[in-house]
Amino acid sequence: MSRPATRLHGSAPEETAGAQELGAQSAQTPDPVLSAAFGHTLTNAQEISYLCSHREGFGLGCVLLHFMRTGRSALPLECLDLSDFSLGARKLRFLLSSLPAGPAPLQTLKCGPGVCTPSSLPVLASFLQRLKSGGEGGGATGGMSCSLKTLIASKCDLNDYPLFFPSLPPSLEFLDLKGNSFRSVSMDSLSAAVTARWLPSLLSLDLSDNPLGPLGVRALASGLAAPLQSLNLARTGAKAKGVEALAKALKEKRVTSLRSLDLEGNDMGAGGFKHLVAGVCEVGAVPLLRVLLLKNNSLSLTPISPGSVQQKRDYAPLSALLSTTQLTELEELDLSENSLFDEQLGVEGAPERVSAAAVVAAGRFPKLRVLKLSDTEMSSEETAAFANALGEGGAPLLEDLDLSGENEGRVGEGEEETGMQALANALHNGRLSQLCRIRLGERLDLSFQHMKAIFEATAHDKTPALRTIEVCISSYVSEMLCDEAVEALARAVGEGKVGKIETLHLDVWAGYLRSATMSSLGRALGSGGASSLRKLKLRCDCPVDDESDGGVVGLAEGLGGGGMPLVEDLDLEVSCASGEGGSALGEVLSTGKAPSLRRVRLTVYDSELLSALCEGLCVGNSPPALMRMELDLQTEYSAGHETAISRLAEGIRSGHISYLQKLSADCRFTSAATAEALGGALTHSGAAMKFLEELFLKFCYGPPAERIQAFFGGILRGSHCLPSLKKLETTPHVHRCSPQLSRLVTAGKVPCLTEMNLNLKDTGLQEMQLLANTLGSPHAASLRRVEVQFCDPDDPPDLDASAKVATFCVALASTYLSKLQVLQVEGIQDRSGSRALCAGLRSGKLSSLRELSLRQISLQSEEAALSEALDAQKLPGLRMLSIYESSLSNDGLKALLNAWTNRTPPPLDLLDLQRNSLSDGGAESLADFLASRRIPSLSKVNLRRNRISHVATVWLRKGFPEMVDS
Repeated sequence: MSRPATRLHGSAPEETAGAQELGAQSAQTPDPVLSAAFGHTLTNAQEISYLCSHREGFGLGCVLLHFMRTGRSALPLECLDLSDFSLGARKLRFLLSSLPAGPAPLQTLKCGPGVCTPSSLPVLASFLQRLKSGGEGGGATGGMSCSLKTLIASKCDLNDYPLFFPSLPPSLEFLDLKGNSFRSVSMDSLSAAVTARWLPSLLSLDLSDNPLGPLGVRALASGLAAPLQSLNLARTGAKAKGVEALAKALKEKRVTSLRSLDLEGNDMGAGGFKHLVAGVCEVGAVPLLRVLLLKNNSLSLTPISPGSVQQKRDYAPLSALLSTTQLTELEELDLSENSLFDEQLGVEGAPERVSAAAVVAAGRFPKLRVLKLSDTEMSSEETAAFANALGEGGAPLLEDLDLSGENEGRVGEGEEETGMQALANALHNGRLSQLCRIRLGERLDLSFQHMKAIFEATAHDKTPALRTIEVCISSYVSEMLCDEAVEALARAVGEGKVGKIETLHLDVWAGYLRSATMSSLGRALGSGGASSLRKLKLRCDCPVDDESDGGVVGLAEGLGGGGMPLVEDLDLEVSCASGEGGSALGEVLSTGKAPSLRRVRLTVYDSELLSALCEGLCVGNSPPALMRMELDLQTEYSAGHETAISRLAEGIRSGHISYLQKLSADCRFTSAATAEALGGALTHSGAAMKFLEELFLKFCYGPPAERIQAFFGGILRGSHCLPSLKKLETTPHVHRCSPQLSRLVTAGKVPCLTEMNLNLKDTGLQEMQLLANTLGSPHAASLRRVEVQFCDPDDPPDLDASAKVATFCVALASTYLSKLQVLQVEGIQDRSGSRALCAGLRSGKLSSLRELSLRQISLQSEEAALSEALDAQKLPGLRMLSIYESSLSNDGLKALLNAWTNRTPPPLDLLDLQRNSLSDGGAESLADFLASRRIPSLSKVNLRRNRISHVATVWLRKGFPEMVDS
């Protein structure tokens, strides 16, 4: 939740253009106490939510709620956003007990991770249970009716908390639970609640990005019922079996109310697709279905035999879907990222499938408005047939069309009519007159003539409703001259023919575009002909021998002239021969001449342009209040690189670029002195780098360690810190720089750092102790990801290796790493080091760890020690375990599986055992364990690059077709 413009007494109201209000204000006479706190302007739900979520405003927020609860104020609070709440269970209980009852009771509750911690979840469940029972809201006065309609708790780590679904109130209509690590056990609970009619009003259910697996989807499907209208199961691991169970529910007509179904990224294959098509095409099964999303599902692929890794094509389900007459209400269809139309029709040996033209055949899907066919490998010839079909009577009036992606048929191959030419003709003939969005990216058959024709169609009022244009030349098509096409677009914009355009994405990097043409487009955009534009992304490489420099001159003029009053997102990647226009662009940004800007991303390849840009950024002190900038500097090969980086450092030090949010710089030829100056600028007292979240610097050539040390040293010497920095990465990960990073952390320079990536090769014992002390200190509490490498396989033996590993592993027992989520350890070659690692993992302090990766760890005869560490008591949140290239033997795997049989295993989703020493004996032990369902959440086991025979591999895949990958 973004911070609202809280109107405390004595403070000026901030600009809040574009911010969505979460609650309406009611006309009333302000209470004197409220007037003293907020002035005479009424507060709203967004501000109340912000106050109640943060320590500094919690008390005032609760006072407001008390006034509302006792009737002293009639402020409405229909929506409470607690996505940023992190004040603990006690304050959450007090807050929820203070919520007011009617006349406008709470209808929407948005939760964040802080509301769903192990200690706070029971409080939330209790609150929901009181709503369900219709009892009081928990306070001493007033009752809270069961009015909650929307509950949003996405990415809250709810896991399989047993009381959550039984506590949901019957008034719920919209339930958003994406990304919560739910598995089949939770779906059993939800299915029971739906079957028992505890959620009789549920209209929308979003369970995307949960590892439900086939069993979880099957459990959910068993309870599906009307009046459900929207079901989102994207990326839930449904696979063929889960989709089959869902299709069965559809075919039985248990959810005839369904209007939207999202099954993106479920690897259903042709087998699952066949069942789904049978379900949705059953007469009367889903008569109201309007949205069907099947992106990235391998819809045409099926194994040649059960358990086989080899696949064949099966187009029968696709043909059935595109031939049905039962989906007459369908408005949106997404078949993207599936190889559907790549095999040529009409030749000997051609597959038996319908053409892509069937999608827009007359009467097939008469209400279709949104069609996404990107990356379906549709050939140019078939694209032409598709485009020509748009002219037939009764064809749908498309509003959103995506034909992006590589395809067969290149520019200039001599076809009578390419797909893009046919599409341009369809535009000119008015067959796409309702088009609002068009996306054409990476098409091999897209020439500059086709681009020009498409843009000219817009200039002739053939697409008056157009709001989004995304065109990207394929990287495989080189030396294309794009000036005529872009000039056509500039004319259309300048003449006001695309006055409704909101998003323009033009990528002609693979071709050639003169600077003058680029500037003409910029001036046209600023002329007022694109006054509705909100998002602008331009990517072009101007020729080095360009006779007119300054490709960004016109864009700077356009931005600063006021002709784009709504533009919020600017993404500019331009390579040109000089820095002309860079200063003007920087000045526009620093002086607030484009006040609507929120996000600016600049990728700069030329040192002259960077120097000029920095000069302009230092002109003004009034950038847009909400603007944040990302800088990606690729200036390493151009002359003046050192000077440009130095000017950037000066600009940062002066405080003129305080809105910098991300900095990525290629410093391969930067001197140590310049690197130190850049680091020192970031923590200089005048820099005010309060928004900087990510730093990535590349030091590859010459002596990288010296320059990285200088950069870190500069940060250390600065008097201030980087309060928002979460990621700090340098390449390569030089081992001698780990002490400097440790000192940055212990010195409090990076209090919010979430990731550490360390190469500890040749690190001395004293330096290792410094690192261990850092990880064992309160300064490490913000870390969520740690990756360490001790050595490479080919390194000579290190006599101190065991002591170094042991020193590091002591830190794993630190209470300050209790929130660590990802740990990757690589390169422990001796047994004593492996034992030390197991001891650290066995400490039980890594209670939040979700991913553990052990790479090139010597595990011979140490499997027993490892198995003692890997259980639910010590690692209760572990979802992914990778033991990669670590000499894991059959006996070692058996010891681990036996331990999980005797003790509660962690709730794994993924077990990665690649590149070990497993053979058929290990496969047999694993099969027995999987059959026991000891880890019901386990959805994938990777056994690639082991010594398992082909016979055993096929046997495993037959027994566990949705799980084993080998």
